[in-house]
Amino acid sequence: MPPVNVVASPEPITGQGTTIQSEILEKLPLRNNSINEALTVLPGIQYSESANLSTQGGEILPPGVSISGGKIFENNFTIDGTSNNSLLDPAGTVNLASPTDIPGQPQELLLDSTLVEQITVYDNNVPARLGGFKGGVIEAKTLNPAPTLSGKLFYRTTRDTWTSFHIAEENEEDFDNSTDHRDQPKFHKHHGGFDLHVPISSQLLTVGAYRQLYSRIPLMQENETKTQERREENFLFKTVFQPTESADFDLLWTYTPYRGTYFKDGFRDSDFTLFGGGHLISATFHTRLPLATLDTQVAYRTSKNSREAPTHVIQTELSKNVWEKEGFYGDISKTQKSYQFKTDLSFLPVSFGPSNHSVSTGFDIRHIEGTYERHDTSYLYTYMLNDNPTSTNDDYPNRKVYEESDAEGTLRQYGVYVEDIITWRGLELRPGMRLDYDDYMHNLSLAPRLAMAADVFGNHKSFLIAGYNRYYANTLLTYKLREGIKPAYYEQLKAGEWTDYKGHSQDTRYSELDTPYADEYVLGLEQQLFGGKAAVKYIHRKGRDEFAKTFEREEDGIIYNTLNNNGRSRHESCQISWERQWRNHFLSINGTYQRTASSNESYDNLLDEEDLEEQVWYNGHAVNKNNLPRKDFNRPWVVNLTYVGRLPYGFSLSGMAKYRSGYRTLKDTKEDIVIPDGESLPVYDEVKQGGGVTVSCRIAWEKQLYQNQSMVLSLEANNLFDKKTSVGDTNDYEIGRQLWAGLEYQF
Repeated sequence: MPPVNVVASPEPITGQGTTIQSEILEKLPLRNNSINEALTVLPGIQYSESANLSTQGGEILPPGVSISGGKIFENNFTIDGTSNNSLLDPAGTVNLASPTDIPGQPQELLLDSTLVEQITVYDNNVPARLGGFKGGVIEAKTLNPAPTLSGKLFYRTTRDTWTSFHIAEENEEDFDNSTDHRDQPKFHKHHGGFDLHVPISSQLLTVGAYRQLYSRIPLMQENETKTQERREENFLFKTVFQPTESADFDLLWTYTPYRGTYFKDGFRDSDFTLFGGGHLISATFHTRLPLATLDTQVAYRTSKNSREAPTHVIQTELSKNVWEKEGFYGDISKTQKSYQFKTDLSFLPVSFGPSNHSVSTGFDIRHIEGTYERHDTSYLYTYMLNDNPTSTNDDYPNRKVYEESDAEGTLRQYGVYVEDIITWRGLELRPGMRLDYDDYMHNLSLAPRLAMAADVFGNHKSFLIAGYNRYYANTLLTYKLREGIKPAYYEQLKAGEWTDYKGHSQDTRYSELDTPYADEYVLGLEQQLFGGKAAVKYIHRKGRDEFAKTFEREEDGIIYNTLNNNGRSRHESCQISWERQWRNHFLSINGTYQRTASSNESYDNLLDEEDLEEQVWYNGHAVNKNNLPRKDFNRPWVVNLTYVGRLPYGFSLSGMAKYRSGYRTLKDTKEDIVIPDGESLPVYDEVKQGGGVTVSCRIAWEKQLYQNQSMVLSLEANNLFDKKTSVGDTNDYEIGRQLWAGLEYQF
């Protein structure tokens, strides 16, 4: 055979991120197989206390994830290098049955983890090429086409009869006879799909794939059983063309629609449907030049959060405090359309004296359009029991008017970076700088990135790591679109005509603010140990100028909701990990101790200037309110043990054990205490919830059928030992043991 020359550069120690390969992903017991769930095996990751509620076993949306103390809407999600961040209420703060708005998700496209080749997470010392986050970066790389005609077909399922529920005794009767989507005593879940790899030629490869995650949730309405549904689909087509040895071209199309059907508890004929997801089309060109490699990408993405529902609500008082209610609040549509062009240029290493330099630079341009539309005017009619002419004004028939309205917001973002990886003897230094500008908030943000790794003993086995970095968060279109929503007002029916009764008292106003940011300090040690890699890291972050909400009363008497920069946060964590992969086995152990304080959890939390100086009584002494521990995503200790192995006779086994320490959340007692100086302070109590170990596993058996064809049977058990875990500051629990059965055909 002719000789083959392979040219490669060693991976930098600084800014590598943590990668989960598809060989591990496809074997993990992940319930709904979302990308967010796959991150559970990594250190520095926290989920909401409501992520796996026992009362909501039929839901399929991915859980919110906090990385290094960041909030769920402060991460940067990417798909093959293309941004996948929603700017339409990404915190999902809107009530599901809101008359005027619909909830969103942090991600525009909800990608199934079985369509992913690898996931890379950056939670510290993030390279300068990545911006638009204050938490972490999650890069998903979709599956590549295979060089041979091949594919697979799979199906897996679970249901309520395969699930153990943990419900507080006082809530069991209401749960078993639920009329509300938040209590789901019965459900069926189905997850299935296929891949088909078709090589057109040795230079042109293609793959097509489809996934569906579907859930049926029977509930009670009007003394009859009525079934709600949730459906999430993934369509993917990818082609890779390599015209020469030094160039290749990727084209990706993916479509991820989401659909959920609901009804409002206590309202007849109130069926409504929520839609989400969207399209992504991206083209990437990679070429190797004489002195550098060049990556250029063009992408178009569109997504929506919308609702279809009856247009009006009617509530009639039949007798004293006995009401008949029907209908809903009409159709609403929110869309986000994005165009992106980015280029990365990485120069080959060059030497200057005793040092080597690997310089990379690039830019990223995005044009984003957001829209809000209420298609028709909706009315909330109220007919009182007593509506005779001698009644007071409040007794007349009245209606609340939600006018037809629309709004739009446009955002252009520009980012440029430069970075140099300098190696000198046993030292690696990575200075970098990122500059971002957006014409929405009109902010120019300069973010220094500096990381260092020193080969302590010169044997490439022990590295001391340090870093200082600044991260600027993404901006939001949420409040700009809310500004265009016409405020509701009241009318009364008198003398056969609807007349103005009472005007609106609140409205929303967009405000131009600073971009939230976080300063990060990192110190750590990496060590080759027992055939694997061990690491210890300390991460300290201080967040400033974070978004919160304030009220402003104007001369017209209307209270305006606006954003401000009053939010603050502080995060400290210590991570320890060890990982090894050998032959047919993978083993990972990691633990994180963290403390996070935050003034607010969302941009919709009220936080005025005086709140920053307000003191409360907590844990036996007076503290500033913004220094209180974070109410969610803040279990002090989280320890993960993950094993994936191929066993004899076609068996494979994977298991995840997670220890979470007891959880302390806060509760406002609504009481005051008088301190020695005579000042009265509100009292906050700790609500303590227990921790424990949760074990999940998956066992599979593969049987060779004919040549390259095989069949795989699998059984998954989440929360294998049926651990009863309290969550939040309520009497809710996590879901108990749940079994999934699966069948897969490969060819």
